[in-house]
Amino acid sequence: MARGLVGALLLLLGLAGLEATTSTPKVHVYSRNPVEYGKENVLNCYVEAFHPPNIKIELLKNDVKMESEMSDLSFGDDWTFQRLVHAKIVPNGKDIYECRVEHVTLQSPKKVRWDPDN
Repeated sequence: MARGLVGALLLLLGLAGLEATTSTPKVHVYSRNPVEYGKENVLNCYVEAFHPPNIKIELLKNDVKMESEMSDLSFGDDWTFQRLVHAKIVPNGKDIYECRVEHVTLQSPKKVRWDPDN
């Protein structure tokens, strides 16, 4: 019993040490399927490798927040966090789609524009 308690205490101390580190989010914006103008698609904003876990992620269409769905927060092998936000879109070649991310490691919100040609 004492061995399990010591192990749990060491784990908690290790996690407490991770709290002190920060990691800036990496942002990827891409469509689920190849782009066909006028046809419905899904726009994804995948944000990874950030710490601490508090983050705000929004998809924008022409600088206006879109209705979107957000995955549960998860973490990778290195204990940094990741999250996916996605929304249905109908690309037309004129609208501008972006992902805006706010995180404590960023001095100002980071915007990443979707390039339908990539």
